[in-house]
Amino acid sequence: MPILDQRTQCQISDLIEACARYWELRGVTPENRNEMQIELEQHFIQAALDGKSPETVVGPNPPAFAEAWAREMRPRVFRGGAVIWPALVYALSVVSTTALAQQLLSHTSSFTFTLFTAYLLISSGLLALLIPLGGFLAPYIRTGQKRGALLFAVVVLTVLVLREAGVRVNWSMALLSWSWPLTLVLFTLAAVLYCLEYWWTANRERASPAAVSVPRCGSVITFVGKVAVFDVLMFVGSVAVFNFCLLAGRLL
Repeated sequence: MPILDQRTQCQISDLIEACARYWELRGVTPENRNEMQIELEQHFIQAALDGKSPETVVGPNPPAFAEAWAREMRPRVFRGGAVIWPALVYALSVVSTTALAQQLLSHTSSFTFTLFTAYLLISSGLLALLIPLGGFLAPYIRTGQKRGALLFAVVVLTVLVLREAGVRVNWSMALLSWSWPLTLVLFTLAAVLYCLEYWWTANRERASPAAVSVPRCGSVITFVGKVAVFDVLMFVGSVAVFNFCLLAGRLL
């Protein structure tokens, strides 16, 4: 990339990442996605060198620009599973390991899947999706810190509005409850699904000459580390998030 100021580089990178993430969700093939990213980056760089803003490339509505370009590639709907499948494997891994850890540490044979656990899983998934797509706001909110602050403000405002509307949530409400044999089944299923997903990804990368090979051991360790970190954050963050919600409600 030619020498540009850091703010412009970050702005371009955020927009490209948002478009790439959107194209992945729309089912555009990895090969076409890589070509589109390279071409889009060249357009951004040329616009920046000409003294023009990124908005001249993507227009006033970046998501509409990404959608229009995705349609030209004729995306396949079933390819959306390339995003849904890893998310399902990750969620199942988190639930099974959390249940297993709680049953071992508490010396109990049952695990209760509460509303708060479901909230943490869903909210983390939405954040993982929305943060990259937040790059579409780069022409208007240039830095990622400001976009993160906006997202945090929306969360706080939502809590306050729900509190003002009289909504009361019983976070400890049990949604599901099961014993340790089912936990072992879920853990085994998560491991099998991860192996299948990894095998499918490895075969796809070998078939694509432009793909970058990733060490097998490294990818497995990375996945296990992500699950372990989320499990720890779920235990620690449950208290913090719950107290934050109570504090936000008391501000009214």
